[in-house]
Amino acid sequence: MEALAREFVAAGHRIARRVEEADLHVVNTCTVTHLAARDSRKLARRRHRVNPRMKTVLTGCYASAEPGAATALTGVDLVVSNLHKAELLHRVHAAFPDLRPSGTQGADNPYVPLAYGNARAAVKIEDGCNMRCSFCIIPITRGRQQSRSPETVVTEVDALSQGGFEEIVLTGVQISSYRSGSWRLFDLVQALLRRTDVRRLRLTSIAPWEFDPRLLDLVSQGRVCRHFHLSLQSGSARTLRRMRRPYSPVQFSRLLDRIRHRVPGVGITTDVIVGFPGETEAEAAESLAFVESCAFSRVHAFPYSERPGTPAVQLPDSVPIRVRRRRMEQMLDLAARLERRFIASQLGEVSEVLWEGARNGEWFGTTDNYIHTRMKRAGQPQSQLEAVRLVARREGVCRAVPLRNDDAEALTI
Repeated sequence: MEALAREFVAAGHRIARRVEEADLHVVNTCTVTHLAARDSRKLARRRHRVNPRMKTVLTGCYASAEPGAATALTGVDLVVSNLHKAELLHRVHAAFPDLRPSGTQGADNPYVPLAYGNARAAVKIEDGCNMRCSFCIIPITRGRQQSRSPETVVTEVDALSQGGFEEIVLTGVQISSYRSGSWRLFDLVQALLRRTDVRRLRLTSIAPWEFDPRLLDLVSQGRVCRHFHLSLQSGSARTLRRMRRPYSPVQFSRLLDRIRHRVPGVGITTDVIVGFPGETEAEAAESLAFVESCAFSRVHAFPYSERPGTPAVQLPDSVPIRVRRRRMEQMLDLAARLERRFIASQLGEVSEVLWEGARNGEWFGTTDNYIHTRMKRAGQPQSQLEAVRLVARREGVCRAVPLRNDDAEALTI
């Protein structure tokens, strides 16, 4: 969405600060769960009630999975599927000629940070998926896996880096599936480090069965973040088989050991589904215990959501909603404990933080191993990236002090 926003600004549009001021509203919808699809619909309707005169455009996975229903929503003027999302700006101009900007007031450069956008830029290197996990709708909404050419990715990352972004996030459905001729993810990351001046590169979702150990050599060079997101989905071998995930908890655990042996202080985050069809109390307990043994730095937990068109909806022994909620609470409690433990393990360490903004006299940002961090300071940092010492955990986040006077500052935290 931020890339789309930069494209609109470069074409001469201005991003409105309030819905009431907007002439156009673009909603990137989601359908990974029925709640996400519902929230996408509610957002479009609610914004239309606030400002009935603005045009509303729906894109994303819900708009792709149910285009008829999306088009029929009150206040929706245009639906653009994922297949045509790259053409969204041109389709908006074609559908609403009156909204086409006049003059040349735009920045003309879609690679510079927005005035109030993110400090990091996301670059999609692939989309779609060839897997057939029984719970997942992505192969239907996004199609088979497709990768961008290395040259286009290198060019975009270089332009974003030159434009002022100090952290670039490589993103996609699962970036470990990147394939372009003989190029794999390792080759692409290596080229980005050699051919661009990007200061910090972060990798997103990597399939456990596709993890390339050569990436660990690149992390040790310092510009690739000490952070990997490896989707577990369940810590029960029996549940994983029903999910059609091609690994076992034992294999997953061995991978974590290998990564941690090579990368001290690495942050490993994951996704977990609770209440999958057929999940017994024993399997739920097994999953909970395995997640704890993995010592993740952060866990994104989701209750199972029935998605029409996926094999899982045909599975027997649906878990009652009240049971899903109870298991979800247990997993969230564990996730909070694991995050606290990881932060505690990093206190006293020096880490590089990307400052993303300031609020109430404190700067906030994220370390390379994905710890949300705050620091009191007068004035603005000289650079978005700064090495600091992590000294305490309070109010759910990690507190830091500057390296030059950390001992004195730590006493006032």
